[in-house]
Amino acid sequence: MMKRSINIILILSLLIVTFCPITQVNAAANTLKEYKNELAKVKSQKEENNRLTSESIAEIDQKRNAIVNANNTITSNENKVEQAKVKIAESQEQIKVKNEELKDVINVLQYSQINSDEIYMDYLFDASSISELMERQAVVGQIVSYTQQQLDDLDALIKENEKLQVKLADDNVNLTNSISEYEKKVEELEAFIEKRATIGMGYDDKIKEMEDWVKKYEKAGCKDNDSLNACYYDKLASGQIQSGFFSRPLNYGKITQAWGNNGHKGMDIGGNAKGTPIYAPANGTVASVVYKSSCGGNIIYMHFTVNGKAYTGEFAHLTSINVKKGQYITKGTVIGTIGGDSSTWYYDKCTTGLHLHYAIAYGYYLGGGSNGYTSWSTFTTNTKATSVEAITGIKNQRGWTWRGR
Repeated sequence: MMKRSINIILILSLLIVTFCPITQVNAAANTLKEYKNELAKVKSQKEENNRLTSESIAEIDQKRNAIVNANNTITSNENKVEQAKVKIAESQEQIKVKNEELKDVINVLQYSQINSDEIYMDYLFDASSISELMERQAVVGQIVSYTQQQLDDLDALIKENEKLQVKLADDNVNLTNSISEYEKKVEELEAFIEKRATIGMGYDDKIKEMEDWVKKYEKAGCKDNDSLNACYYDKLASGQIQSGFFSRPLNYGKITQAWGNNGHKGMDIGGNAKGTPIYAPANGTVASVVYKSSCGGNIIYMHFTVNGKAYTGEFAHLTSINVKKGQYITKGTVIGTIGGDSSTWYYDKCTTGLHLHYAIAYGYYLGGGSNGYTSWSTFTTNTKATSVEAITGIKNQRGWTWRGR
């Protein structure tokens, strides 16, 4: 199977644990009113899901802006460090010049002090009096003091810029750490959003399917307080022609990912070309058809009664679907074809290459009555039936292959 991104597999491996806890099991909706109540709960869950998603997206934007600002500050700090280095170099050059100037002035002063008579004679020609000569000596002292003050100022400027470099470097370390924290949070939030995508139906699809079931029940004459088994559901599922066992959905297959591996709630079957026919593994009724799900792509759900027990089959990542919702299908009928290649990646985010995601779950998912349930977590828990070779006819082991249905 082609591999696009390991992140997709990691997302799928964590999927059900966080958002579909296996401990959450809803009771069967035995009346139409109870089924409608479950529909209302799903709509409420959708609103809560949308709220949490919107909040997560807003926080992601906030963190991304913080990352941009932090990177800009780091760049600004790096520029300031370079400027500080330039100022230090300039100050050091000025210190060299001032030191030479001070050295010359000190030499003159020292010479005047050691050879005061000669200097006095020299200055005598230029000075009108001894007091003027002393004033000239005082000026030399002031020049020395002024130059020394400049040296001190330059030295202080160097130390200030050195401290500034240290501070900016520390700031950049803190900013870099903050960026890492922001990026980690963004990843967590993105994963939080992605975990809403699972092999199956989104809230909109599920609501539509449940509303369609309500219409079917009502069309069959079912009232709010009537038993779903009695008024309609037995006719649709339990009353259908039963199968003695499940056959395999493909003539050839190789298990590329087993049920339960990293939390995977189905088995992935590879080794077939795009468009390879998928067969109904038992007599059954099409419970739902989903097109272009964000995780699963084109999907078929079917209800089966095998050896007197109720099951739901899930077939995902299909290139084409050959059946309609509510249609009764006999065992061996081609219900669709294999897909999941790169041509569907723009909408199906949970496939890494050509394969069939196949699951068999206990009970009737989306159904009512004693064997029915609408909770996705119940469905994923019930897909444990996929791992039972006696039910599926397939060994739940990666790499296991077969020929013949």
